[in-house]
Amino acid sequence: MSANLGESPPGIDQRRERQRLEARRAILDATEALVIESDGCDFSMRSLGQRCGYSAPTVYHYFGDKDGLIDALLEERLQKLGETLDALPARDDALEELRELLVCSVEFWAENATLARLIWTATSDGHSRMPTVMDRYGQRISDAVRALVESRRFVELDEEVAGQMLRALSQGLISQRINQPEHPWSPELTERAIDTLLCGMTQPAPGGNAP
Repeated sequence: MSANLGESPPGIDQRRERQRLEARRAILDATEALVIESDGCDFSMRSLGQRCGYSAPTVYHYFGDKDGLIDALLEERLQKLGETLDALPARDDALEELRELLVCSVEFWAENATLARLIWTATSDGHSRMPTVMDRYGQRISDAVRALVESRRFVELDEEVAGQMLRALSQGLISQRINQPEHPWSPELTERAIDTLLCGMTQPAPGGNAP
């Protein structure tokens, strides 16, 4: 029996999907290479086309515009961070949960300088870039901070001030590692700095020992 009109021949849909994935992969890989070479988003779509072998209209078809392309690159490359965060077991102690999340995040960004620089850039219309994995990370951080505030583990700190202190330390650690990669940073720097800050922010849990 012949195929109905309008139906694709057997296997054609799978072939198209494979071609689509191959095109996206080639474009994203070429984008990452150009981002590393230019140390940011300062590359032309023409240079991208020369690198990946696909025309600008094809890139626009898959990603919309340059901002969509950078956002897609971040989303894909940050899957590793998402998988790492998902693998962290939920802790009964909010302080342990917060510490592990902070250490994991700082180490990831410090080891992925290109992605860190990209996420700190703005889109062409001035908006910040915030991949969905960062929403999940931010929610887990907020939940841990809120639990510590509500249990009065934080010493005279509300959620906003506590969050600002944690962001300041985390971003400082990341930027130092990224901007001075050749400096002999202590392998214990991240954990010791975070532990020191958390120790100064908290008091012992009821019936427990000092953090």
